[in-house]
Amino acid sequence: MKRIEIIFSQAIEEDVLNALKTVPEAQFFTLIPGVRGKGYTTPKMGDAVWPEVNCLMIIYCANDMATDRIASEIEKLQKKYKNEGLAIFIM
Repeated sequence: MKRIEIIFSQAIEEDVLNALKTVPEAQFFTLIPGVRGKGYTTPKMGDAVWPEVNCLMIIYCANDMATDRIASEIEKLQKKYKNEGLAIFIM
């Protein structure tokens, strides 16, 4: 069983959800809105200085092929949104 965490800017939430529609295993997830933090792009702190926020999606997946498909879909979005903030971690 693998835990997949996808952290992304709230601005691209719809694109992330649409990209993962093709992966049946990705239809069962937890979505945590309003996540604040600083990664390699602009800080997302939800305040007057840095008003944007991130979302955190957690997916548990036992199928390695599905995990690879999820990662592939996110990698496609990372190429499209180079400056938005989009990361995937597979544990």
